[in-house]
Amino acid sequence: MTTEEALNIADRAISALTGKFLTDLQSDLLKASWKNQTYEDFAETHGYCLDYVKKDVGSQLWRLLSEGLGEKVTKKNFRQALERHKELQKFVNSQEKEKRCDLGDSPDTSVFYGTEEELGTLKNWVLQYRCRLIAIVGVGGIGKTALAGQLMEQVKDKFEYVIWRSLRHTIVQKNIVGELVYFLSDKQDRNTKSESLLQHLRSSRCLVILDRFETILEPGKLTGEYSQGYEEYGELLKLIGETNHQSCFILTSREKPFEISDLEGQKSSVRSLHLKGSLETAQALIEQEELSGSEEEKQELCWNYGCNPKALKISSTSINDLFDGKVADFLEQDTIVLNGIRRLLDSQFARLSSLEQIIMYWLAIHRSWISIPELAKDITPVVHQTKILKAIESLHRRSLVEKRSSKYTQQLMVMDYTKERLIEGITNESIDQKISLFSNDTLLKKAFKDYVAKIL
Repeated sequence: MTTEEALNIADRAISALTGKFLTDLQSDLLKASWKNQTYEDFAETHGYCLDYVKKDVGSQLWRLLSEGLGEKVTKKNFRQALERHKELQKFVNSQEKEKRCDLGDSPDTSVFYGTEEELGTLKNWVLQYRCRLIAIVGVGGIGKTALAGQLMEQVKDKFEYVIWRSLRHTIVQKNIVGELVYFLSDKQDRNTKSESLLQHLRSSRCLVILDRFETILEPGKLTGEYSQGYEEYGELLKLIGETNHQSCFILTSREKPFEISDLEGQKSSVRSLHLKGSLETAQALIEQEELSGSEEEKQELCWNYGCNPKALKISSTSINDLFDGKVADFLEQDTIVLNGIRRLLDSQFARLSSLEQIIMYWLAIHRSWISIPELAKDITPVVHQTKILKAIESLHRRSLVEKRSSKYTQQLMVMDYTKERLIEGITNESIDQKISLFSNDTLLKKAFKDYVAKIL
């Protein structure tokens, strides 16, 4: 402990007791005593009578410190007393911090494969630019939750309150404003009004993370619509993004909410990070799984899965179980979509509207970059190009299509999954003779037959 630290602790203890700070002479005596200076030396240096320094100034200083620190303090033991008080205050502060930190089911961040660039960008948005609302968006398994968890660990000490809420696997709290107000008020305020939430967000620096935000968006429609009963979340995002306060909300989602798109900008307090696969991250994960193969083979494996950490974890398990960890033997199978990966994409595909699904099938059939006018020519019955544009925009917001120079395609993993789904769908229709999505597009069937003929 430095002299200044000791002086600050003593000042705060006496101020809490008397409402007044140390006098200049008391401060000088404390600093001199910290340097092991005697009463005699201090009296001579400052031109005071020894009795006055010892019996008046010194005696009053140690008495006040004894009362302020809650133990007997003398010139001989005041160092140890201040040290003990410092450690006690650390413990009290940590206990208070725990009460104001509700991490819910936040992820384990002991092993992290994210890139420093993305983490650094997010930290700057939170700490330097003090953004009010941040969205981390990307396809399932790309590492959004892990990145948000690592970010939280690195910035949480800069906030007075930290709360993590996953919107997955639970009956989501529909009255999210009321829940936040209750936590941020130290469980004293049960008000459910937005004005009350803003008051807490302004008076304290709060960090709120909402994980798996897409869970409360309506499936089977274009992105942006909330499921019944969860419209309040959209109002919450607008409130957080448009109103001045000192707190920060971070959400992770497979789909970017409209409120983020409407409010975000380079100089705005609302930002979004589109998380894509990182070769660096993918290679680190493969090394941990101890797969064997050349650098070229490992890199091909990474690109086949779009450097998606979860997909690579699934494939690595299969490679170890079925091919003794040999990447080359797995690549020879020319198979990308394993059961675990299919489940990963099933959940996202099930959220698509009918038109989005048809577009996904056409993109898989073309297997190359295609423009919106070209897609419009393919789809029958005829769909107005405006609707196709909206569906493409929705797919892009879901991170299911890639864009380049006004043309669109899919990542290889998504493309192969969609191809298999198309084959199964048409096959099941021909067997079951049921009317379905596929029976409405004869050209899609014809293109499918031509496609199968090419690959056989």
